[in-house]
Amino acid sequence: MIPEALDGRRIAITGGTGFLGTALIERLLRSVPGCELVLLVRPGKRSSVTQRARREIFRTDAFGRLRRELGTAAFDEMVDRRVAVIAGDVGTDGLGVDDEGRAALAGCDVVVHSAATVAFDSPLDAAVEVNLLGPSRIALTLHDLGVRPHLVSVSTCYVAGNRRGA
Repeated sequence: MIPEALDGRRIAITGGTGFLGTALIERLLRSVPGCELVLLVRPGKRSSVTQRARREIFRTDAFGRLRRELGTAAFDEMVDRRVAVIAGDVGTDGLGVDDEGRAALAGCDVVVHSAATVAFDSPLDAAVEVNLLGPSRIALTLHDLGVRPHLVSVSTCYVAGNRRGA
């Protein structure tokens, strides 16, 4: 979708604390001023999902350009106004979202699923829960909510191994 097509839309994103998700969030906030974001963030052990999002997403260098252009106070205000963070986990049936989170997801026009385990040494069962079953859980939860947003699923894929060249 082109930025104009996303203007005025509410977009849910999984995997926002990762490299790709953070870049997507930054680009949407910078390029599509009329969109709102709902970030599904896995709860941490010591902090709320909102604190985790601020620390792992919005305080990163990826948002340096926006912070410089808007100023720190205006940047923080824009994030508060345009971004909702909900607790959830694609490795859990039903995504582990509460009623408020389910309502937030149900109100989205687009869902971008980019959460993944990308460590090669992850236990296989953990990788299966997130990388294989995660997209199914997203689709099933949206179905259970009775909504049909555009669903974009980003797959983690590695090619070419250690070889260099053509």
